[in-house]
Amino acid sequence: MPAHVEAPFQGFVTPLVRVGDRVEIGDPVAMIEAMKMEAAITAPRSGTIVRVVVDGTESVAGGDLVVVLEPAVRG
Repeated sequence: MPAHVEAPFQGFVTPLVRVGDRVEIGDPVAMIEAMKMEAAITAPRSGTIVRVVVDGTESVAGGDLVVVLEPAVRG
């Protein structure tokens, strides 16, 4: 099941990944800036990025979808 990565709060989001990139749990997938403070939005699990919703730096609301990743298959 794909993992939806959402903005934790309102601000300006800049993606750090592209479709096809592999990420590990905790890797930053985007940066969010609000009120002159920056924070990383991180991958909730390991996997491959299948969709990047934010194109460049965009204003988002808390809970807006930022990226979608397909979890890594363990075998």
